[in-house]
Parts: sequence; C-alpha cells; structure tokens
Amino acid sequence: MVLKANEREVMEINGTEMDLGSLKNSYDKELANLKALLLSGSSWEDMKDQRKKVTELAIALHKKINTSSNPAESADRSEKRISR
Repeated sequence: MVLKANEREVMEINGTEMDLGSLKNSYDKELANLKALLLSGSSWEDMKDQRKKVTELAIALHKKINTSSNPAESADRSEKRISR
C-alpha cells in the first residue's frame, strides 16, 4: 500500500511515528509558521491547512503527554470501576 504524502503526514502527526521531542518540535515549527502567516496578513481561509496542522499536532501532543493511568481518559473506563 502506497501512502500519499499528506496521509503519511497525518500518521506522523497522530503520534504513531513521532516521539515526544519530535512532536513538540513539529508543533513549535508549525505554530511559528501560522503566526508568520497571521502577521503577514494572510486571509483566514488561506491559512486553513496550516490551522489544521497546528490543531492536529496540538491534539497529538496532548495525547502523547497525557498517556497517564487516569481512568477518566481511558477508552475502557467503564470496566475500571472501583469495587466496594
């Protein structure tokens, strides 16, 4: 299966292939690019793809950082009830 460039990018953004440091660096770089676009006067619509990248990276970064044992964030949290 051959992935398109943007599909590979999404896989990497979702954190499947990036460690925390790389994810943070990518987020910082893309956020700086977004700020530069904003300051240069680009229209909101022209920044759509850049805004999406920054949002996806922020979500992936949040998920990567918060991989704690917090049962409220667990997908199977209903099975982790406290027995009394």
